[in-house]
Amino acid sequence: MAADIARSSSIQHISPPSFLSPVDTSLASSRRQRTFATNHVPQTIDELMRLRAFQQPNEPILAYPVHNTDYLEYTYGELDVFAYRVSQQYVQCTTPRRSSAEKEKVVALLGPSNLDYLISVLALTKSGFTVMFLSTRLSDAAYLSLLESTQCRDLIIHESFSMTAERLRKTMPDLRAHPIAQSASYAFPTQGSGQDTCLDSHLDLELEAQKICWIIHSSGSTGLPKPIFQTHRAALTNYENNLNMRGFITLPLFHAHGISSVFRAFTSVKKIHMYNANLPLTHNTLLTIMAEHSFEILYGVPYALKLLGETEAGIKALVKLQVVMFGGSACPDSLGDRLVDAGVNLISHYGTTETGQLMTSFRDGSDKVWNYLRPSVNLIPFLRWEPRGVDLFELVVLDGWPSKVATNRSDGSYATKDLFTPHPSIPNAWKYSARLDDTIALLNGEKVGPTDMEQAIRDNKYVREAVVFGNGKPQLGMMIIPSEETVGIPESQILEYIWPVVESSNAAAPAYARVSVDMLKLLPASAKYPQTDKGTVIRQAFYKLFENEIEDVYSRSELASSTNAPSSEPEIRAFLKEKICTLNGQAELDDDTDLFSVGLDSLQALQLRSLILKKLPISGKALAMNFVFDFPSVNALTGELVLLQDGQTSKLTPVQERMAQLIKKYGSFQHHVPKPNSNEGQYIVLTGATGSLGAHVIAQMALLSDVKQVHCLVRAKSKRDAITRVISSMNTRGCYHQLPLEARRKIVAFSSDFSKEDLGLGPSVYAEIALNVTCLIHCAWSVNFNLNLQSFEKDCIAGAKHLMSLCLSAGRPSPAAFNFCSSVSAVASTPVGEAVVEDVPPTLDYAQNMGYAQSKLVTENIVHRAACQTGMKARTLRVGQIIADTQHGIWNATEAIPLMLQAGQTIGAIPALDESPLWLPVDVVAKAVSEISLSDSPAGTTNVVATQSFHWTRDLLPKLHATGLPFEEVDQREWISRLKASTPDPVQNPPIKLLDFFTKKYDNDNIVRKGLQYNTQRAQSLSPALATAEILSQGLVDKFVSHFVATSWSITEKMQGIIIVVAGPCGAGKSTVGTEIARKLNCAYIEGDQHHGVTALAKMAIGQALDDEDRWLWLARLRAEAELEISTNAKGVVVLACSALKSSYRDVLRGAGKRIRTVFVMLQVDDKVELARRLEMRTGHYMKADMMESQMAILEGPRVDEMDILPVDAKGIPEDLAGEVVGVLGL
Repeated sequence: MAADIARSSSIQHISPPSFLSPVDTSLASSRRQRTFATNHVPQTIDELMRLRAFQQPNEPILAYPVHNTDYLEYTYGELDVFAYRVSQQYVQCTTPRRSSAEKEKVVALLGPSNLDYLISVLALTKSGFTVMFLSTRLSDAAYLSLLESTQCRDLIIHESFSMTAERLRKTMPDLRAHPIAQSASYAFPTQGSGQDTCLDSHLDLELEAQKICWIIHSSGSTGLPKPIFQTHRAALTNYENNLNMRGFITLPLFHAHGISSVFRAFTSVKKIHMYNANLPLTHNTLLTIMAEHSFEILYGVPYALKLLGETEAGIKALVKLQVVMFGGSACPDSLGDRLVDAGVNLISHYGTTETGQLMTSFRDGSDKVWNYLRPSVNLIPFLRWEPRGVDLFELVVLDGWPSKVATNRSDGSYATKDLFTPHPSIPNAWKYSARLDDTIALLNGEKVGPTDMEQAIRDNKYVREAVVFGNGKPQLGMMIIPSEETVGIPESQILEYIWPVVESSNAAAPAYARVSVDMLKLLPASAKYPQTDKGTVIRQAFYKLFENEIEDVYSRSELASSTNAPSSEPEIRAFLKEKICTLNGQAELDDDTDLFSVGLDSLQALQLRSLILKKLPISGKALAMNFVFDFPSVNALTGELVLLQDGQTSKLTPVQERMAQLIKKYGSFQHHVPKPNSNEGQYIVLTGATGSLGAHVIAQMALLSDVKQVHCLVRAKSKRDAITRVISSMNTRGCYHQLPLEARRKIVAFSSDFSKEDLGLGPSVYAEIALNVTCLIHCAWSVNFNLNLQSFEKDCIAGAKHLMSLCLSAGRPSPAAFNFCSSVSAVASTPVGEAVVEDVPPTLDYAQNMGYAQSKLVTENIVHRAACQTGMKARTLRVGQIIADTQHGIWNATEAIPLMLQAGQTIGAIPALDESPLWLPVDVVAKAVSEISLSDSPAGTTNVVATQSFHWTRDLLPKLHATGLPFEEVDQREWISRLKASTPDPVQNPPIKLLDFFTKKYDNDNIVRKGLQYNTQRAQSLSPALATAEILSQGLVDKFVSHFVATSWSITEKMQGIIIVVAGPCGAGKSTVGTEIARKLNCAYIEGDQHHGVTALAKMAIGQALDDEDRWLWLARLRAEAELEISTNAKGVVVLACSALKSSYRDVLRGAGKRIRTVFVMLQVDDKVELARRLEMRTGHYMKADMMESQMAILEGPRVDEMDILPVDAKGIPEDLAGEVVGVLGL
């Protein structure tokens, strides 16, 4: 039908129902409609409808089909009268409130989203009721929960839900069910015009504006749905935010976006067509409606776009619209890109029931980035973006946003649990990523957001639904429900149609987030599954419903195939190499290469085990979950699999025997050849420079006058990368910014590979280092507690041997001293009651039962052998528990102890343990390591462990309380129970990541834990720092808690930009280096000297130094200029050249916006003559050479707390300096 049905022919035959009185039918002149002022602002939903009916009674505003797609239009006047008539029917069923002083009375609506439904909504609100919209897809338990929580006992239902009502009444006997008003009872001609339909004259509308008009519930995707309450004022404010376009809506009215879209049309006086609730959503129906009517905007869910996007005709229909707006769920990128490329103005809409509409992707015509939402200028101050992973942020709406009707935070804000990623270059542009509770946690702890892959698969015309699964499993799988297009197509063919899309998604995903073809499961096309009103799958309910099918997929993945199974040793070897290379992305692989040394991770190890079980006829029981860890090379795996396939016993050697073999293998050394060397002082070689202990050792060594050079051997791509990593590590830990220029010049770094005999240095560099080396400190070690002993051989154990060989190659009269930083885990299994002596333990079973500890004890024995065979000073420094440094309180927040303390914040409890820890600050340990390493002591072992313990509950917990950290002290089992019951999201609740570790340690009755006793006499005699180390102080606790709260324990907003201030005295090269940094970053550059005021320029021109008053204005001007630049450029980075000589000057520049990071690149020159020479060479510059002294007089070095300063040696080549800065800052 090409036009809407004529009004008179469609409704004139309907007679008034008998329940209406003559007054109701005639609406006589005695009830004339109240008048409204021209500028009247409605305070309730009904007043809005009456206002529009008064102002434009004959304006067609709503169209709904009377049959299929035959639409009939309704005016404001008719809708208002219809609502009045139906309200008369409903007040006979349930009594409305008598005054605004009474509590709201809730009436629930359950039925299809048709005209009857809408009129009932208008009728109920006209009578002063609060309307609760119930989805037609909820379970009985969900209905009961909503009815109970809202104290609702009146339910208006469509006849199709009569059985549902009966079931609900069995549980809730006082529930009253009423039939929904049918069109026959209201849709008959109105007699006369200007009639009064007001039913709220007894109510105070100012009070009513704050009353609840709607209750809309959450989807219930993660449990029972929750009611969300919306006031008249919040709703009307929300509806004012409209596009002023004629619309077509396919969404149901019980969906927040649906009811909002209709009332936005009512508010803006723009007609809206509702989709027929009796018709399924199909391509042909949509196309028919859009061809017969002139719409400006389509409101829908991505499924409607998918249907239309499958044909050229559908796409052309979308192109004709001014706006195609979707919401409710994310649109697949592939579908959206296809539509936008075809010319569709696709707009993403985002809002929540709790907050109203928030963001859209409206943009200018040249901007094709349709899938990034842009908050308005008015909204931005009310948004907070809380980090939830790498480039992943949860949106939080702050208190004060007018349409926000709910809160779930103590500060009044509402955390949406929706995750977004920022656009890499467009400021304030955010792409929806996933729900916070959609995250899948694999067996190895890796987290996967499944929605991108699912959306891509759903875009395939052969797919109705796709759901990724894998929580607690070694790998991902996917359930696919085919579309109706697949009827009659074999399952194998369907998989062929779908697999290319899966492959494409896999290519863009990290290895652990990929789905293999054998992990796909097709369900019947007719399969019923739990979904929300938006058509979004209810994930947890889906997993529960198809629990058996999911388990079958994993069981099937471990069943060996009888076809083409490798059986001979060469076949098994080839099979393993192929699968390992595929999993790990290796082009080739040596048979003896340790798999974990080339990047195989724990998830890939589990996936390899699964592939082995699928291909070889070996029982899963014969292959332990750590099978690949136990045999971490192609040769080792092949040998073991051949044995198991032949039914023989595993040849896994007992660990102590393997330890002894490694000691023998690497425990033989060549003697040192004495050589004369007149270079005095210490030449240090250090490994582990990028770790916390190593960074502090460098800083302490570089400050010693007797130390001439510190060579850092670093796993890096190049020498420049090596020094960048070292500086970055030291800078992050607060031990670089105050290091004097002379000390920093001692630090040199080289790219290194310890597995090679020449340490990957090459002959010339190796010889250069060996020539002068006097002391080598070996701090580097792989920290992975899952690895088997054998995986530590190549880089760690062999690496230690190669480093000792370097000491024996020293071009000096005696070998260089070798100092190995071991761990107390190497002796953690010392028998109870036996003190840990400063010596190699008598047996190898003293090591803790893990590869890390065993490898450390192996190396302790090799160090002992080196000393005995060569006479070199080969020492073992057995280091205990390291904690935060004493200066800044910096501590790795991902370690077990900080996570236990963080539980005080996330679950409100810390266990009250009966333990007496031995803790040492990292800078104290570094000092002890330096003192022992540079001492004249002979070879031997020292225990670098705290000499005084403290009690966890009696000493530590009171100090934590004193910091203001709110937490409850509970016993260890109660703490584990609370941790288990807490949110499983590791971003919101980081301690949950170590739940298994904590459970093994504390979910028992072993309340008293007495630690080992360490003999530290020798260590104390060599290290005054260790001998005088203080017991845990309140000051240190204050510092590390403050650090945690300011960093890892806090919600930090995404930075809008960064100001790089290139600072230093005139002549240091600020302009040259600053320009080079800006060139490398392709960002804006501001020359500070060009922004001096006239007075300041005049002073400097006559050689008069500026005072602070001159500089305050200048600095404020520079800060404002930098902020403006950041707000107007997409890069978000600006380089500013400014002397910033005093700390107070730098503080002014730090005063930029809270979401702007300011860093200072401090160019340092130690030669005043050189500075003067540079100034004299400049022509036409106001700063004369004789003014240099005034600058140097006020120059202040970095304060302890100025960790945002990166000092740089100005004597370097500008291009190299700029590269160093960009690398260290991670830009």
